[in-house]
Amino acid sequence: MKNTLFIVFICFLSTACFCQKAEDHLEAGIAKEAEGNYKAAILEYNKALKINAHYVEAYVNRGIAKTFLGDYRGSIADYNHAIGINPSAPESYNLRGEVHNILGEYHEAINDFDQTIHFNKKHAKAYYNRGNAKQAIGHYKQAIKDYLKSISINNAYPDVYFELGNVYTLQGKYSDAISNYDQAISLKTDYSRAYIARGVAKMKSGEQGGCGDFTKAEELGDKTVQYMIQLYCKKSNEGKSDE
Repeated sequence: MKNTLFIVFICFLSTACFCQKAEDHLEAGIAKEAEGNYKAAILEYNKALKINAHYVEAYVNRGIAKTFLGDYRGSIADYNHAIGINPSAPESYNLRGEVHNILGEYHEAINDFDQTIHFNKKHAKAYYNRGNAKQAIGHYKQAIKDYLKSISINNAYPDVYFELGNVYTLQGKYSDAISNYDQAISLKTDYSRAYIARGVAKMKSGEQGGCGDFTKAEELGDKTVQYMIQLYCKKSNEGKSDE
């Protein structure tokens, strides 16, 4: 009887150590990922998965690291593993959908964001991501609906206002676009892309201030706007600008 109890006790300790060791590698990987050392992070996640092949968090975090390294197919494979183990975890679908968006696989992405929202109807990022996919395939009204839903859940995310402004610009609704770019900039004052987009919307609508927005973007270090400044704002031969 004593021998049996001893064996059970040893098995319990072995299981505890087994789990703890896998968690240690997961935590080490997360720390490496926070430092931007994604290759080292992946090595730690590999060690965790070698110990526990059903460790969902290790698959998810390894997928994130692979995304940063540009290994998108490898990332999707990791999210597939995570979903296979836990098919009701919304974040695995959301992350996989984001990779599909990067790859231009918008219908696959939308399916993933649908699943995310199915399991978590308050997932603001999933609505935003689905809006991006719908915008990309030209479903502007549906994209706007998703962006507005995202804002209703979390109104402090500047990228949602930026993309909502972009959809309104594509529709020629420049006043609505400018209002959303204003909101994006109020939340992120160094948002150079929002300044550029607002400048374009102002020029298209005939509103003053477009060149001021381009100049601000240049001051923030965005060199891509220099062409716009040269084209629309440097009118030395006329001695004019839109300011």
